[in-house]
Amino acid sequence: MAVEINQNLRFGFGKAAAVSFSAAPNHTVTNPEETGISTGGKIALWGDDNRYPQNFVKTLKKNGAGGSSYRFLKAAHYGNGFRIYRHDATDDGKEDKKIIPLHAEEKIAKFFKARKMHRVFTEIISDLENFNLGFPEFILTNDYKEIDSVRRLQTAKMRYEKINPKTGLIENAYFCHNWTRNTNVDSDYVSKIPVVDSYCSAEEIKEYCKSRKIHKFTMPIFYPLVDEIYYPEPDHHSVYLNGWMDVVNAIPEYKKHFSENQLNIKYMVYISDEYFTKTYAGEWEKYSLDKKNQIRKQLADAIDDHLAGNKNAGKSIQATVFKDREGKWVKGIEVVPLKDENTSEGKGLLDSSAGNSEIMSAIGTDPNLMGVGIPGGKLNGGSGSDKREAFSILNALFKTKRETTLEMWRVLRDYNGWPEDLEGDFAATELTTLDKNPTGTQSVM
Repeated sequence: MAVEINQNLRFGFGKAAAVSFSAAPNHTVTNPEETGISTGGKIALWGDDNRYPQNFVKTLKKNGAGGSSYRFLKAAHYGNGFRIYRHDATDDGKEDKKIIPLHAEEKIAKFFKARKMHRVFTEIISDLENFNLGFPEFILTNDYKEIDSVRRLQTAKMRYEKINPKTGLIENAYFCHNWTRNTNVDSDYVSKIPVVDSYCSAEEIKEYCKSRKIHKFTMPIFYPLVDEIYYPEPDHHSVYLNGWMDVVNAIPEYKKHFSENQLNIKYMVYISDEYFTKTYAGEWEKYSLDKKNQIRKQLADAIDDHLAGNKNAGKSIQATVFKDREGKWVKGIEVVPLKDENTSEGKGLLDSSAGNSEIMSAIGTDPNLMGVGIPGGKLNGGSGSDKREAFSILNALFKTKRETTLEMWRVLRDYNGWPEDLEGDFAATELTTLDKNPTGTQSVM
């Protein structure tokens, strides 16, 4: 948790939650509607409006560089999937991992198949990469002897209860589909879930749950905190908080309006008064001022319609040319393209490139891996060797992240009494050259 365990408590859990359970406990599911009644200060708000995760996701969904970067990291984190192995050593004393096929451990294989653990891992990884925080929910058997099931509670839909000042602990969390600042946590639309400290051993968890008659709980897992109390403040969210995502997201709208209204910023149109006197001959002087203005407006609108928009690209415009009283040729209508770099069609592309680079750098994806190259450098994404080296570095940095995800596996293994010498890990994908492997990839542990 985000607070230290009270040393006066044996297990570090705090008081039991006031939750009743049926004979066959179910995973947390609530009605997605919202009542909108005051929380009474029970929960720690996540953001001023208690919708920080929702606001972040809304902005992220509009951002291609951010969305693809997170998608890439989630896939790299999971790699080639979860594997179990035993530590061994070679004759020369080097560490050797002996991969154990899942089907060789019948109980584990049965649990993983029945509970779709591959899906649980990918879902938890998604939350960890987005928010640095995941909420696996564990369901116990009626006799408390084993964990019967584990699922993911979506991080964006979870909120912590405020710290109990008597114990210094966060004792519960709440699940709701539609949080607001005034959500009533005691309503039927919100589910209360006991929180178990991730530093507790399997035996401590088992004894605690049995003594408190708790059949389901969540054990939050998170990347190391800095000075936060409740929710992580990921450093990769900096580009959301400082506005880079908003800048990049605004460029497509600007480009769209630019394309639809090119005339307003691309041309200067000159219309000579002689055009009207020559076109309407002697009748022009007889027209009222209102009629003259109406004719001028109709002509201006016709020119606008003719020149503006993508569908009119490349069209020409015809206008009368005549001699004035001095015998000089005069253009009745003249269209002059404006040469203004500030309103050119390419405006925003450099900002977009710089913004995408900032976003990918903050999230932690090398632009080479995303195929966009370095702004100011080559237009392509670099050579194959550049990508292999970048991907190898990324995989090496995932070790600490995977250790956090594997906390779920260790709780399952120890609580259910699976062989304690079995370790788990995610097989990393290693890029190779085609002369070493026809597929260009291989799995490593």
